[in-house]
Amino acid sequence: MAYGKRRLTHSVPLAILCTFGNIVRSPIVIAWILSIGGLVTLTAMSVPKLRAMRISAADVTVKFQDPPIWLDDSLLLELQDIVRIQLATTPIGREGLIEAAHALRATGWFSEITQVQWVSSFQADVEANFLIPYAKVHDEDGVVFIDTQARKLPSRIGAIVKPMYHFITLIEPNYPRPQRPGLQWNGEDVMAGLKLLKMIYGSPWATQVQSINLTNWSSDQTMIIVTDMPSQLYWGSAPGEEHGLEALAHEKIERLNWVFTKFGRIDKGTTSDFDLTDTTHIIRN
Repeated sequence: MAYGKRRLTHSVPLAILCTFGNIVRSPIVIAWILSIGGLVTLTAMSVPKLRAMRISAADVTVKFQDPPIWLDDSLLLELQDIVRIQLATTPIGREGLIEAAHALRATGWFSEITQVQWVSSFQADVEANFLIPYAKVHDEDGVVFIDTQARKLPSRIGAIVKPMYHFITLIEPNYPRPQRPGLQWNGEDVMAGLKLLKMIYGSPWATQVQSINLTNWSSDQTMIIVTDMPSQLYWGSAPGEEHGLEALAHEKIERLNWVFTKFGRIDKGTTSDFDLTDTTHIIRN
């Protein structure tokens, strides 16, 4: 009896193994195993896909941190669209942010792109320093903005600055404009015009000045202020570089302030020519 029990005890596991083998070899069971394995594989593969998913451009919000107050709204929207489209065409991640920064840098509107970053699932923030328009330059190809260092800003169809801001135009420069935005305009005439503008822009009559004519610079290195009447005020040399027997820059400004106080206009409300270079007074030609 004891021997019979031992044989029964050993035969039970063997029977179970045989039964399991038969089940595993069943076509139905094999199909289920393959299905489950496929689902596991697809789930594992979906993880990197989720990490590399794309987002629709319409769902992306782009904000520039502290955009300049002078910046026209249409230009701001244009720059936001550049970032939005770039982020939508690149999987979410660091690479997309880097490409968005490159795309902004290529527009020429910035001196520096500090950072582009995701702040939420659907919003990206941009920290950047804009090239700031300081004056216009009118050459044979049209009108463009430059900054205080004579670096050319890009051109566009549409406004660049809001209409309430007044910019004086430097006309007839001696050298052609830079070939791309961000490059400095060649020529001492443009730099002299900027030096003069730095004295004019703080004056209460600055909006009466329409342009500074640089035509004579190549012959005698002098400039002419043109008002919106129009009148021409012969300024002379660049500030701080006055020729002999020529009134100094601060004296010219003081006299224009006096005329503005008395007449309300630096050209006395007339269409005339004035010479500011005399050391004693303004000469009306």
